[in-house]
Amino acid sequence: MLIPDYETEVDFLNCEAISNTVVELLVQNRSRALTIGIHGDWGAGKSSILKMVQRDRDLAGDKAVACLWFNGWAFQGFEDAKTVLIEAIITELCQQRSTFGKVKELGGRLLKRVEWLKLLKRGGGLVFNAVTGLPSPDQIGSVLEKLNATIGGLKDMSTDQIKEKLTEASTFLKPAEAAEANLPEIIHHFRKEFADLLDEAKINQLVVLIDDLDRCLPATAIATLEAIRLFLFVPKTAFVIGADEGMIEYAVRQHFPDLPLASGPVSYTRNYLEKLIQVPFRIPALGTQETRVYVMLLLIESLLGSEHAGFKKLLSGAKATLNRPWLGTGLTHADVRAADAARAAELDAAFVLATRIGPILGEGTKGNPRQIKRFLNAMLVRRAIAKARNFDDEVDQSKLAKLMLAERFQEDFYNYLAAKAMSSDDGKVAELRAFEEELKAEKEETDTPKKKPSQQTSESAEDDGAKWLARDWLRRWLTIPPSLGDTDLRPYVFVTRDKRALAGPASIGGIEGLVEKLTGSGLALRMIEPEVRALPTQDAEAAFKALSERVLQATELKSPPEGFEGLGILAKHHPRFQSQLVNLISALDVKSLGIWIVRGWNEILTDGAAMGQLQALLQEWAAQDENATLKRAAGQATAAVRKRKS
Repeated sequence: MLIPDYETEVDFLNCEAISNTVVELLVQNRSRALTIGIHGDWGAGKSSILKMVQRDRDLAGDKAVACLWFNGWAFQGFEDAKTVLIEAIITELCQQRSTFGKVKELGGRLLKRVEWLKLLKRGGGLVFNAVTGLPSPDQIGSVLEKLNATIGGLKDMSTDQIKEKLTEASTFLKPAEAAEANLPEIIHHFRKEFADLLDEAKINQLVVLIDDLDRCLPATAIATLEAIRLFLFVPKTAFVIGADEGMIEYAVRQHFPDLPLASGPVSYTRNYLEKLIQVPFRIPALGTQETRVYVMLLLIESLLGSEHAGFKKLLSGAKATLNRPWLGTGLTHADVRAADAARAAELDAAFVLATRIGPILGEGTKGNPRQIKRFLNAMLVRRAIAKARNFDDEVDQSKLAKLMLAERFQEDFYNYLAAKAMSSDDGKVAELRAFEEELKAEKEETDTPKKKPSQQTSESAEDDGAKWLARDWLRRWLTIPPSLGDTDLRPYVFVTRDKRALAGPASIGGIEGLVEKLTGSGLALRMIEPEVRALPTQDAEAAFKALSERVLQATELKSPPEGFEGLGILAKHHPRFQSQLVNLISALDVKSLGIWIVRGWNEILTDGAAMGQLQALLQEWAAQDENATLKRAAGQATAAVRKRKS
């Protein structure tokens, strides 16, 4: 059974503390306008917290509270996200309170105002109307186009229907009311009528939960936030926004590219976010103990189901221990066994596995719940594949999980083991056994521990096994039970041949589909960074080669050629390509290069050799006379580097 990866009200992460505090804030501030931010990385649990808030009895059980859900990503493709949000809120509110007084009438009036805002937005019409009080020519043309499109159906209408249609359409051609001849007055009257609608609907508090805003393109994210503050921020309204604040700041920078970097100690992008979000909550990454408990709960739920009485009791006990994770108590073996005595063997296996892989999995995924789920699902799928091919008795779950940790976080070492296993007569890797024995001996000889091999020595020969023991991560991995030195690894290697079907981005449309994604820019690229990070070596190399060819074929270099930003993302997450990327840009035509080429490298380069190459190249550009603009930009960049070093 796979572990579902969607928002849920079942709290595995002990996020109830956050959701309860949010609800308490909402209850205490019902008469005020309020914006609350739920911040965290993608997969951290923001949507689940919003679901918990929505289901809380203090909100769901209060008839004077209306709670609405809005998914910004679902409306990504709409022309004007601002009016979409306003329209969605008014429509849903009217549906929930359709029997209250004049709710339909007031809602209909507000929806007409939304239609008017749509017309004003076209072709800069909002500015034209604010100055003249009249619809702009392009707005009139838009309405006439609608009328013209309707003419074909006039023969099917009665005289009264035709008059009604013409009267309705003509209202858009009338001058704006004197009181609304400018934008501030339009906003003021909209807010007043929106507040009247809340009063008529007998609503003491309107709570709007906005999810997935950080998945939207910058224009959509900013338009949604502006709609909240400009039109809907009135007394008795509260907005709870789930978003990664880093992505929102990125959207602000893209939407307002001419903003200065900072005003005082805080950047303008951070100021913008803090102006919109009054009360921020940051979801913390899972620590070692929390990851262990989380993995254990996920595995046990996959065995027993979320409605199992024993699982519910175990979940309750886990929450109590997670309230004080620094004490390190967690769930005990006895706690887990008590969940279902009839399935003790399976529960034992889940407990042991979570205890073994929890710490290193938490470290590798940086405590991200979604990445942890993806890892466990990949493991369960591979077990299912082994079962379908009738060799599941040769694949031990703990050993599979341990190998998958190496595959996920030390891919070159995993490939080394796989090659050795497949070339061995019995599938055992003698070098792996030697590593395990060496570390065991070190532990036993605590008085005279062996010195770690130096990196310089380990690089002397490609197959010198000592280089692996120079990595702290691998030394810890090798000590995780069970040992693998005497295990036939061929069944494990064979089952991982299906890894492209699990979660790798190259599986979506093959390598061509991946390259196409990497030719994007901005937020679209940032959204696939986790997938790029998880790319196997061969796919990353193929993508880097394909994108390099595109860049080298580009003739226009005043701005970044298609695929260059994708190369940067690949090099950022696969440092082996960083020197290659610097070599590539050194081959570009200096005369054609724009100043973009000297920017953004701090985010890409981490390899010392590549950074040295770039500095030498910048100095070369600063000394040339074929491109004055590049010469000046490169000179400034090298001067900035010298200043930082001094």
